[in-house]
Amino acid sequence: MSETATGAGSNSTLPLKLSQLQNFCKRDPAGYKEDYDAQSRRLTSLVGILLLSPNADPSPSLVELIQFMAAVSSSSYKGEESDRVAALLMELLVGTSSSGVVNNNNATAEASATIPLLQSTLPLAALQLHRDIRKACVSALILMRNKGAVPPLRLLQSFFQLMAVVPDKNLRESLYHHIVNDIRNINKNGKKDEKLNRTIQSFFHRIVAASSNESTAGAEDSPTDYAAKRAVQMICDLYRRNVWNDERSVHILATAAASPNASVMSRALRFFLNIEEAMALDKKTSESQEWQGFAHVDLHLHSKKTKSRKRIIEKQIKNRQRKQNQREYGIIASREDKGVESSKKLFPAIELLHDPQGVCETILKRIKSSGSNTYKFEVKMLMLNFVTRVVGNHELILLPLYPLLQRYMGGHQRDVTAILAYCVQGCHEYVPPEEIYGILKTIAHNFITERCSEEQMAVGINAVRSICARVPSVLSTEDEEKEGAGQGGDGRETSSSWDVEAFTRDLAGYAKHKDRSISIAGRGWVNFIREVHPSLLQGKDRGLVGAGLHKAGEKPLRYGEVRAASGVEGADLLAAYEASKKNAGKKRDGDSGSDNDDDDDSESGWVEMKEGDGEDEEDVSDSGWVEMKDEEEEESDDEAPDLVLLGDDDDNADEKEEEGDGAAKGDDVDYSKLSMEDRAKLQQEVSSTRIFTASEFAKMQKLVARQQQARRDPRLAAKLKRAVARGEEFADMSDSDSDDDSDDEDIHIKGAVNATDIMADAKRKRMNKAEKLEKIIEGRQKWESKERAGGSTNTEKKRKKNFAMSKFSFSTRKKIGEKGTAKMGRKQKRSKLDGGGRDAKKRRRKF
Repeated sequence: MSETATGAGSNSTLPLKLSQLQNFCKRDPAGYKEDYDAQSRRLTSLVGILLLSPNADPSPSLVELIQFMAAVSSSSYKGEESDRVAALLMELLVGTSSSGVVNNNNATAEASATIPLLQSTLPLAALQLHRDIRKACVSALILMRNKGAVPPLRLLQSFFQLMAVVPDKNLRESLYHHIVNDIRNINKNGKKDEKLNRTIQSFFHRIVAASSNESTAGAEDSPTDYAAKRAVQMICDLYRRNVWNDERSVHILATAAASPNASVMSRALRFFLNIEEAMALDKKTSESQEWQGFAHVDLHLHSKKTKSRKRIIEKQIKNRQRKQNQREYGIIASREDKGVESSKKLFPAIELLHDPQGVCETILKRIKSSGSNTYKFEVKMLMLNFVTRVVGNHELILLPLYPLLQRYMGGHQRDVTAILAYCVQGCHEYVPPEEIYGILKTIAHNFITERCSEEQMAVGINAVRSICARVPSVLSTEDEEKEGAGQGGDGRETSSSWDVEAFTRDLAGYAKHKDRSISIAGRGWVNFIREVHPSLLQGKDRGLVGAGLHKAGEKPLRYGEVRAASGVEGADLLAAYEASKKNAGKKRDGDSGSDNDDDDDSESGWVEMKEGDGEDEEDVSDSGWVEMKDEEEEESDDEAPDLVLLGDDDDNADEKEEEGDGAAKGDDVDYSKLSMEDRAKLQQEVSSTRIFTASEFAKMQKLVARQQQARRDPRLAAKLKRAVARGEEFADMSDSDSDDDSDDEDIHIKGAVNATDIMADAKRKRMNKAEKLEKIIEGRQKWESKERAGGSTNTEKKRKKNFAMSKFSFSTRKKIGEKGTAKMGRKQKRSKLDGGGRDAKKRRRKF
């Protein structure tokens, strides 16, 4: 431990260690300023000697002196001294002090303008610096930054330059974690420094852009490429932690996704494809861990019961109950939520892209122009996944994509199921059907043939069904195309050369295939066509649902055809529902009013009268009491005028008009028989005259779903028709707005299509050795695990006891007795059947 002689403040003859001097400088900075200056001059001389011969072994006291100067200058002498020490340490690390040294800690805007691009190399003295000295300088600068003595932008460039050049893995990790944690602390507790964030993000963007401009496809990684990889990794980590989840971060990652460097590009692409799932898993894991911390209560069952432990147990139980109530309230609130909380959720990162068309065109051009050795096959698959996901989410028109996908749709292509899934997620309703016809033809020729395996055929049928579900205009027949606008003559394959009806019926024939996976895929195709375009199927394949929709004239829209909404969907059904409920309530009130009148007549007053009156007079009871009518009842015999509430004249007039309109619109009208023009007119009228609440929107969704189900099911349509005739069309509809949420806890990402979604359903995969062993161990643990505490029971002990020890026990003798009694009963029964209990041929005994 190094020592120093003290000057002012205490006895000059006593030497002081650096730890003691640090304590004294903290207590009395002015009194020990001379001692601090001496140590500062000593540090300057040692650093100068080290720069002259960096290969030499450093002084043992230099590491401790660096830590002392960083701690004291950042606490007791913050300002010029701390800036001088930081500049000295940066000069030792990167060779030269940062240009434009900032003396004011708050001048972040001025520093952003002076930050140049990264230097690809460091001076020889900095590269040959001893690892202990480099680690001590980095830890000292981190200490000064944590105490606020150094602005973050002064360290950012130096640390990135070290990460890009110095081959020290531990140092790189420490620098990476410091930068991430520093940015998190800047934006902690919801207090974001937008000015500083914008400056740091612009610095990251310059690094990524420089890497994109300098690097070439297939070349080795340069220091700039490594710095860009670290910058992309930092942004991904900060986005996942909800620190930088804005458009600027997504724009930086989009620039990285267009980089020629494979490692930088793959990191950015994996972020766009998997970030939502990763964030959802993080949230789910944190919630489960938090609940486990509250759910576990130490009841001290095997320890001494004390008052303090009793209070701790009660507190833990109380906290667990409070947390349980919060969880239940959150579940109920999420079920009753009508879009308020869901609108506050984070948008997918792909949705925040500023120029998705340009990014997709750049990546697609790189895929087509790159050779077989430029990028690995996994990287190309990642690029195709990203391009198709962006095209599907943003509904882009990228026509060169679909011929490129056809090149990878061979029967023996590697990962062909994933390629089919990418093709599905790259389709949407704005894709021209001429582009999809080629894909469907390629899938039919390469997968849906008898020469392919059963699994390949099932995957092909499922892929065709998924593509047609996303682009229903491909199912438009030739007659429907002729009804539309003029056809194009660009030479592409049109529906005139593509027999949609024959193709549909051919795939429907696989519903009766002998293989179960193919038959499941075929039935799925038939069910899909029944709902979308049942006219393409034969009459025997339409079924109940298809027959009803075929009668209703269901068919998909042609390409470019749009059904413009004239109002809120289901507004006319809501008006009819409310009118029906109103009429039912009036009828119920009328019935209850007549019942109340009868009750009033039977419960009226009694009056004492003389006996001997006739039948026309009041009836006399045995006790001398006669039933009389009240004055109010006598007055009620006369016709009373209608009661009208003051101020409700207009409302009553409106109600009468609505009732009159309801008689013509919603009370006794079967909406399945209304024409489309009448429904659109009624829907527009209702939508333009009222403001709907969240519960009314939920009710309209239920009514629309009920109507669509009636169109698919003729039995339900007939049932509703009979209900309309009885005036009970909405009798089965409840007033509650709660919907039964499904128990599916899987994470679903918008626009994503997994390969497992189109794989064969009935195909049982063969387990490998590890999976078999895991299943065996799981079964053993399931049956060997004890569900109760304590040792074995008496029944288990008897089962394991030696038989010689329990041969003459009471339970054994009882069991033998029961068996003997049963045996004797069987003998008696058999003897009775033989002849009354004795053998007829046996000789009798003579007496």
